[in-house]
Amino acid sequence: MKDRGMIKWRPFNSVVPNRELFSNEKEPDKPALSKDELEEYEEILKWSFYTGSNIEITYLEKNKVKSLVGIVVKIDSIKKNIYLNSKVLNFRQIYRVKKK
Repeated sequence: MKDRGMIKWRPFNSVVPNRELFSNEKEPDKPALSKDELEEYEEILKWSFYTGSNIEITYLEKNKVKSLVGIVVKIDSIKKNIYLNSKVLNFRQIYRVKKK
């Protein structure tokens, strides 16, 4: 019996989605933060926590840049999570933090 090789798999190529379509979705480039910027963001987060003041956080979620205004309720330094009044963010997601 003769082996048909790759010919037998051709009909299924149209059923399986083309992986190239999904690989073209480019993740936004997260800017490299300097040590000074990291320290500044950390100070602003602590300031919001202790004073109960609003801050604006720009962050990355599901390959999209989003922005959120809120008050820091808790800072988990072990897991590197920041708990806002409406959202939990990891410090690695953060692009920018500024006082409101």
